[in-house]
Amino acid sequence: MSTRNLLWHLDAACVGMDPEVFYPLDLTPDSLGVAAAKRVCADCPVRGECLADVLAAEDPSRRWGISGGTTPAERSALFAVQRRTAIPVAAALREVA
Repeated sequence: MSTRNLLWHLDAACVGMDPEVFYPLDLTPDSLGVAAAKRVCADCPVRGECLADVLAAEDPSRRWGISGGTTPAERSALFAVQRRTAIPVAAALREVA
């Protein structure tokens, strides 16, 4: 793994933001809190690295909040596609979208 991959979080759009933005109480896809968090992630230069990291480390039974621009339900779907097909996160994102 390269140094770039280990330090991806330093380039994240959310650096310095209040983490509460990414843990809205209402996780329905059209809620204001989800939309606000996803706006931050939308143009993040390391969104893929963030999503790959969370999919690799997150306990599937405890998914919460917005990570890599995805809701817990979206990450569950991505995890299932990735596990079923053994494809990288970027390809799984295309398949679920």
